Amino acid sequence: MLYPFISGFGTGIILSSMLGTVFFCLIQNSIDHGVKSSLFISAGVIFSDILLIGISYFNAEIIPTGGTTEMIVRIAGAGLLIGMGISNFNKKNKVAFPESKKMPIALLFGKGFMLNFFNPGNFISWLAISTMLVNVMHYSIGQRIQYYAGSLLAIFLAEVLIAKGATYLKRFISQRFLYWLNIVLGVVFVIFGVVLLWPFIAKLFHA
Repeated sequence: MLYPFISGFGTGIILSSMLGTVFFCLIQNSIDHGVKSSLFISAGVIFSDILLIGISYFNAEIIPTGGTTEMIVRIAGAGLLIGMGISNFNKKNKVAFPESKKMPIALLFGKGFMLNFFNPGNFISWLAISTMLVNVMHYSIGQRIQYYAGSLLAIFLAEVLIAKGATYLKRFISQRFLYWLNIVLGVVFVIFGVVLLWPFIAKLFHA
């Protein structure tokens, strides 16, 4: 069954759409030093995501399973997603392309790793995802591996596309573009939050 992989791929697309320092770093580095050097930054990002998945997976595993736990996880996850969505409506990203210097491969890898790993939002996102897979979706280990593989593949492909289209993309990245992207992502987060809460909402309508 490919459903876990496809679901994970969709999650990876959403995660890669959350503009941060890695996004601007990839664009500027690709323009200054070519796509190939940016691939090492992307590799560092993926490696840090694998590490974050491992940490979040361990934390999710120690949360007890059961009906009450699922309810708590659904409510907490929905609250997080809806909260992120609402905050996105008011978020004001700055267009900031950092100066990039030519670096050896190890430093490029380390740069991608550090920028991604020390972003607290990434750990929170992976922890929420891991907890949902364990306590809400009740995925087997094999299904979780498929889900994570799909997510990581989507993130890597998105970063390769960003690096390849750097010159073209930079012309269109404006405050207005970031504003509307945040609005769209905010709506997506709110919808996902409502989907998590839907079993409880449906019960209220059928009560």
